[in-house]
Amino acid sequence: MDERLHAGDIIEISIEAVAFGGSGVGRVGGMVVFVPFTAAGDTVEAKIVEVKRSYCIGEIRKIITPSPDRVSPVCPHFSICGGCQYQHISYEVQLKIKEKQVAESFERIGKIASPPVRAVIPSPQVFNYRGKADFHCVPGVDGQLTLGFMDTGGGRLVDIQRCDIVDESINMEYRRLREMLSSGKITSRRKRYILWSETAYPPEKYITRRAGGKELRITNSGFFQGNLSLVDTLTQRVIDMCDLKESDTVLDCYCGCGLFSLSIAPHVRKVTGMEIDGSAVECATYNAGKYGITNTDFYKGNVKSILGRLIRKGARADIILVDPPRTGCSRKTLSGLAGLKPERIIYISCNPATQARDISSLIDMGFRLEELQPIDMFPQTKHIEVIASLVR
Repeated sequence: MDERLHAGDIIEISIEAVAFGGSGVGRVGGMVVFVPFTAAGDTVEAKIVEVKRSYCIGEIRKIITPSPDRVSPVCPHFSICGGCQYQHISYEVQLKIKEKQVAESFERIGKIASPPVRAVIPSPQVFNYRGKADFHCVPGVDGQLTLGFMDTGGGRLVDIQRCDIVDESINMEYRRLREMLSSGKITSRRKRYILWSETAYPPEKYITRRAGGKELRITNSGFFQGNLSLVDTLTQRVIDMCDLKESDTVLDCYCGCGLFSLSIAPHVRKVTGMEIDGSAVECATYNAGKYGITNTDFYKGNVKSILGRLIRKGARADIILVDPPRTGCSRKTLSGLAGLKPERIIYISCNPATQARDISSLIDMGFRLEELQPIDMFPQTKHIEVIASLVR
């Protein structure tokens, strides 16, 4: 008798935990089954939609017994729109889930036993916290342009009316933009529209973000930390974990507009930032000049290449900050970091999986993982920011 699960099967399953990536996980007949939008303690009826060699993916059809961790989602588009994964789980439990997921990533991917994970720093705002939104724009069957977010599968646009995790000023500007598109006042066939909080569309080339009592210039297409209520907390925690001395020289890799560099500069001898985005380097240089900060230099270029040049010159750094894209660092970049022989590396990431992989490599190169500090920059979603401190 074939007891394997097949696509289309209807099953009853008890959810044991929420896995990295946001799906609830349980077992049926020894087979692991992932079911999105469930919570630990749920018993649900689910339909098997995909079968892999070692696991299956299910789709929730009915909640038989709800988990005590469940709450009512705020957004009517939740589970259809791909933006949020945890609105059905209480915020206190979301924090516990993320803390556990960080630890499991470093144990499983980083091969680090009992990783030093601190309690997650919560967000003061659990809704309306995001200062930037990236909307998709596609023509409907009637040719009418529709604005919204992509669905959970990433293949269809969800025609949302508002988003509950963005700052309310973005929702106001979003409604105005939708009206302009529907009335024909905007005829552009752009596929993406970026909206920033407290900024009208279309924006100027530069916009301003506040951090650490400073107004920082960034480009409209540039990067800035998304959670308005936690930017200063994140920056201060990075400074604290650097354990700075006045004589220190600091390298800020992937420095962007200079958020960390300009906060650290008053405490050290020298900060050197590097960033591949030339517009971001221009903004960082401008921001330093605006506030009379004279002990910073910013360079445009590939981080891997700049590190290689510094090593060939015999340069050293006391502290290195690394805040790479979600894909993490190349092996050559990590070798470059180690080759500068810093006393400390601070690695900031919104992807614990690639962060754990890279930190495992740095440990092999002579560093010790001292502390992992998760910060919930992304309430209601599967994402979590983590600051890691390594010492040589």
